[in-house]
Amino acid sequence: MGVPKFYRWISERYPCLSEVVKEHQIPEFDNLYLDMNGIIHQCSHPNDEDVHFRISEEKIFADIFHYLEVLFRIIKPRKVFFMAVDGVAPRAKMNQQRGRRFRSAKEAEDKIKKALEKGEVLPSEARFDSNCITPGTDFMARLQEQLKYFVNSKLSTDNAWKGVNVYLSGHETPGEGEHKIMEFIRRENSEPGHDPNTRHCLYGLDADLMMLGLTSHEPHFSLLREEVRFGGKKNQKRITAPEETTFHLLHLSLFREYIDYEFSEVKNKISFEYDLERIIDDWILMGFLVGNDFIPHLPHLHINQDALPLLYRTYISVLPTLGGENTHTPEHFNEVFVDLKWFESKVGNKYLNEAAGLAAEEAHSKDARRKDPVRHDSLRLTTLDGGKDRVPGRGFEEDGEEEDMFEAEFRQYKRTYYMTKMGVEVVSDEFLANQALCYVEGIQWILHYYYHGVQSWSWYYPHHYAPFLSDVRNIAHLKLTFDMGKPFMPFQQLLGVLPAASKDLLPQSYRHLMTSENSSIIEYYPLDFKTDLNGKQQEWEAVVLIPFIDERCLLAAMEPYNDHMTKAEKARNRHTECAVYSYHAELDYPYTSTLPELFPSIMHCHVRFFLEEPAGVQKLYDRDSPPPTKVTYLSDREQKDWVKDVQGITEHFSKRKGIVVNETAVVLYAQLLTGRKYVPGQSGQVHLEKQWSKQIMPFAYQTIVKDIKAFDSSSTRFQTLEELFPPTTTVFMVGNPYYGAMGEVQESSDVIKEGRVWVVFTVPCEPPMEALIQNQHKYCVKYSPGYVLASRLGITSYLVSRFSGSIFVGRGSKKNPHGEQKANVGLNLKFNKKNEEVPGYTKRTEKEWLYSDAVEELMSEYLDRFSEVFDLVSRNSHDDVFYEDDIWPAEYENGAEKVKEITSWLKTHPVADVARASCDLQILDKAIVERIEEEVVKAKVTRNVIVFE
Repeated sequence: MGVPKFYRWISERYPCLSEVVKEHQIPEFDNLYLDMNGIIHQCSHPNDEDVHFRISEEKIFADIFHYLEVLFRIIKPRKVFFMAVDGVAPRAKMNQQRGRRFRSAKEAEDKIKKALEKGEVLPSEARFDSNCITPGTDFMARLQEQLKYFVNSKLSTDNAWKGVNVYLSGHETPGEGEHKIMEFIRRENSEPGHDPNTRHCLYGLDADLMMLGLTSHEPHFSLLREEVRFGGKKNQKRITAPEETTFHLLHLSLFREYIDYEFSEVKNKISFEYDLERIIDDWILMGFLVGNDFIPHLPHLHINQDALPLLYRTYISVLPTLGGENTHTPEHFNEVFVDLKWFESKVGNKYLNEAAGLAAEEAHSKDARRKDPVRHDSLRLTTLDGGKDRVPGRGFEEDGEEEDMFEAEFRQYKRTYYMTKMGVEVVSDEFLANQALCYVEGIQWILHYYYHGVQSWSWYYPHHYAPFLSDVRNIAHLKLTFDMGKPFMPFQQLLGVLPAASKDLLPQSYRHLMTSENSSIIEYYPLDFKTDLNGKQQEWEAVVLIPFIDERCLLAAMEPYNDHMTKAEKARNRHTECAVYSYHAELDYPYTSTLPELFPSIMHCHVRFFLEEPAGVQKLYDRDSPPPTKVTYLSDREQKDWVKDVQGITEHFSKRKGIVVNETAVVLYAQLLTGRKYVPGQSGQVHLEKQWSKQIMPFAYQTIVKDIKAFDSSSTRFQTLEELFPPTTTVFMVGNPYYGAMGEVQESSDVIKEGRVWVVFTVPCEPPMEALIQNQHKYCVKYSPGYVLASRLGITSYLVSRFSGSIFVGRGSKKNPHGEQKANVGLNLKFNKKNEEVPGYTKRTEKEWLYSDAVEELMSEYLDRFSEVFDLVSRNSHDDVFYEDDIWPAEYENGAEKVKEITSWLKTHPVADVARASCDLQILDKAIVERIEEEVVKAKVTRNVIVFE
C-alpha cells in the first residue's frame, strides 16, 4: 500500500528517523525481508515518460538479480532472507489495483498518441506493459523460475549465503508481499524458543511499511529504502543501478520514541496508566484515516493540509475522557469522529459557495470569511489540549442565529457532496447509516488485516467516495462480521484488474470477455472513463471512476471457458506455498537453467528446499536554503576553527535533524570507529584491534552519551590463528604484489605457532599491455579541424559547425509559421552550453572543435540525401529556426514527410546510440578498449598458483 505524501510528511516532522546507509556502519540484522514488487517495477520500466524506451526480458532478470545481490551485501542477514512477490490480493485491494492499471494503460496510450502526432518514429518492438507485473501472467511465471535459479545459484556458490535460510514467496502464493512478510514475522513470534531480540530489516518503497512495522511491536525493526528526492522533474529517469543509489535506513525503534514524545503531554491528563504500545496502535488508526489503499480518503482530510497534526491534537484532547478503554472500540471511535466535526466545518467552509448555489448562502459564506472562522477554529482546536472547557471563538460565543446559519450551510454542502459524488437523490437517514456502516466496517477490516492478517478475501468497500466524519455516528451497536471466503485464482484476478488494453496478458480463451459486445461483463471494461481529483492535487491521486466488478458475474462469465486453457496455462492458474531453501554440503546435483545463454546451469547444486504452509523547515532533501550570515571573528586561528565547528554542529542538528542543541560550551574531537581487525601475537595467538577513521570530527558535549551499553555482535570471536584460519578457508590478498587474489588456507600446523599460515593463491596473469601502450596511436581516432572537413565535403566551415550541432525546422513557412512545434534535424554531435562531445565523432579543444572521419562520412551521406536543407541553411545563416515550406515548397513536396524521413534516418544511424561525454573527460577510443578486452580474455585462460606463507 502506498500512502501519498505520507513518507515525506513523516520524514520532515521527525528528521532523525533516517540515516544514509554506510556499509561499514550497518547494524547487524538477523532477518532481511524484501517487498519484491518495487524492485521488479524499478528494473523493468525505469522511465514511463519515454515512449521510445525498450528493454528485453533477459535484461530485466539480470538487473533484478543484481539488485538482490547488492541489497543482500549491504544488510548481510545472519538467519533469514525473505523475498515476497505480490500474489493474488484481497478483493479490497483489487479495486485499487484495477484503478491503477486502467489509468496506466490509458496514460501509456495517450503518450504514444502524442508522440506519433509529433512525427516521432517509435521502435518496432512492443513496449513493456507494466500491467504484466500481476500474478498469473506469463512474465511472472518466467520470473518465478529465474528467481528459483537465482536462489539455488547463490546458495551453492556464495559463502555469504550458506548459513541463511532463504524464503521465496512468489506470485503463486496468495497475499500482498509486505503482508506475507508480516504473517511470517507473526508466526515466528508465536514459535516456542523465539528470540525476542531478533533484529529485522524490511526493504520496500511503500510508505505504509512504517505502519506495518509498528504493528509488530518489535523492539529492533528497521526499514531500508532508496533515497526519495522531492520536487524533481516528473520525467526524470529513475536510477536502476543499485551502486548509484543512496539507501536510507529508517529505525522504527526511534519512530516509537518520536510517537512517545509526540503524545507525551497526555501523560499528565489521563487518569489511567499510560501505555505506549496502545498509543502506537491508536497512531496507526489515525494514519489509516488520512490514506490507505482499501477505502477512499475522507473529504478534505489531506496530509498536505495538516490533517495529521489536527488528528493528534484532537486525540490528545479526547483521550483523557475515555477512561483507559481501548480507543478502537466503537463508542470511543465515535467520540473522536464527533470531535472532528469542527475541523470539517473549517475546511469545508471554502467550498460552501459551490454547494449552496444561492445568493443568500453566498452572502453568508462571505460574512463567515470576514469573521475569519478558519483562524478562530484553529485557535479553538489548538487550545483544547490546555484543559479549558470554553475558549473565545465563533464555535461557542457567537450568537445562535449565525451558528445555526453556518450549520445549515454545512449540511447543505454535505448533501450536495453526496448527491453529486454518489449519485443519490435523497440523503436519508438510512443512506447515512449505511455509509457509516460501510466505513466503520472498512476501518475494522484494515485493522484486522494489519494486525492479524486477512479476515475476509471477498470484502471490499463498495463506493468510490467516503462519508464525512460527522456522519459516522451511532456505531456502538454495530455488529461487524466478515466472511473469510477464499482468494481469487490468478486468472480470475487478471480478468478482475486488467483493462482491455492489456488483454494479451490473459489466456486466449478469456480475452473476448473484455472486448466482445456479446460479453456479459463488457460493461466492466470501459475504453474511456473519468477521473476525479476529489481535493487532491496530482492526477495520479485522482479517483478512477470505473465500475466495481460483481464477483458472481465475473466467475459465471469465465465458467464456460475454463476448460479451454492449455496445459501451461492451467499450470500458471494455481496457488502454492512459500518455498524455503537452505544450503547442505552433502547434496550435489546439477540444476538446469532455463536461460543457459544468459545464466549457466549449476553443475554442483547443494540446495534443499521444501514448501512451507502459509500461515517542516528541516533541510532533508537537498533543497536550496538561504545562506547563513557570514560573520568575521577577530581572534586566533584556533578560536576561529572552534567557532566554525560549533556553528556547523548547531546547523547540522537544527536543519538536518530538527534538534536544538542550545549553547555549546565544550566541543569534543573524536575519530569514528570504522571496523576491526585481528592482529597476530606470539605463539599463534590473535587479538582484536579496533580501526579508527583518520578524519577527526567535532561533537557537541551535550550530544554525547557516556557509558553507553552498545550492541555487541554475537558473532564468534577468535583467540588463535588456527580458529581464525582453519584449513579450506577462503581468503583474499590485501597486500602487494597480488592484491585482490583469492586463496585457500592449507594445513598449517607446522608453522601456526610461529604466527604464520600456508595459503595457496590463484593469481590471474596480468594481461600484457606494453605493446598496446606503445602502439595505441595506431588505434586512436584521428580528428581534423572543421575547415579541413569542409574542404573535403565542398561546403563552408559554417555548415560543418552548424550541422554538427542542432538545426530546428518548424511547420509552415517563415512568413506563415504553423504552431510552435519544431523538429531537430541536426547531427547533435557537439553541445557547447553543456560542454559535451560524442566520443569517436567530435572532440573539443581550447580553441576549436575537431571532427573524425566518421563525421565526414555521416555528413557526406546527409548532403547526398537532403542537399536542399544545406542550401537553405547556407542562404539564411542568421536564422535560428528554418521552416518546412521554405525548404520544400508545398506545391512540390510534403515538408512534414521529409522532416519525418530525416529524423527517422538519424535515429536509426549508429551514432544515435553513442552516449555523450563531458569534454573535460579523457576517454579511451572504442578500438583501444576492444584491444584491451581481447588481451584480458586471453589472460583469463592462464592462471598461476602461488603458495604464500
